[in-house]
Amino acid sequence: MRTVLLAVAILLPQLATAGGSSVVIAGGYSPNVPSVKVQLRADYVAVPITIQNDAKDPLKRIDQIESALRAIAERVKQHVDLAVRVGVVSLSPREQSKSFSSYESYGSSAAQLYVLGPLKADATVFALAKRIHQVVTAVPVTEGTKVLLGNTTLGMDEPERFRPQLLGLISKSAVEAKKLLGASGPVEIEGLENPVAVMQVSESEVVVFINYRARIQMKAT
Repeated sequence: MRTVLLAVAILLPQLATAGGSSVVIAGGYSPNVPSVKVQLRADYVAVPITIQNDAKDPLKRIDQIESALRAIAERVKQHVDLAVRVGVVSLSPREQSKSFSSYESYGSSAAQLYVLGPLKADATVFALAKRIHQVVTAVPVTEGTKVLLGNTTLGMDEPERFRPQLLGLISKSAVEAKKLLGASGPVEIEGLENPVAVMQVSESEVVVFINYRARIQMKAT
């Protein structure tokens, strides 16, 4: 018996969930996505915001990062069509110092959040990104605090809702491949327990997919 590999497993950057909510931030483009996927318009434009502070004292640094985080969140909440989701928070208990060899900062702390704007039919990525930038940069922060806006990306609300559709398409694809190959052996599909992944493919569209592998057993010739 020999095995035909139908779909190759791929490695994508780890997808970030926005604050543990149902919103998933899309990963960057990869050419090695399984053939079974669904392309659709994203639900959100997401702008990652990183807050840093250069205070030497770790307690002061933590307080000022928290203050900036809360100030930005409160300002965004004043706009009913925007939302905030907290991401990774990394707080160092060490004093800020410099490495003599690399001049890198030690004891640095940072907090990340995402500001989301709904990508409705009449909205554009450019307009939403501009608006989010204007709202965030207008928030006053203490001296020594940096607010860094990252590259705009896209977000999807509850991508797991596409699992039944994707499973049906995967099953159909396996049956068709088996027929085309003239195989009589069983089909083995691995990875269906993986989460539904999201990948950005254009300025406003994403693809959702399950990272799976399918094998068809064929009789030796």
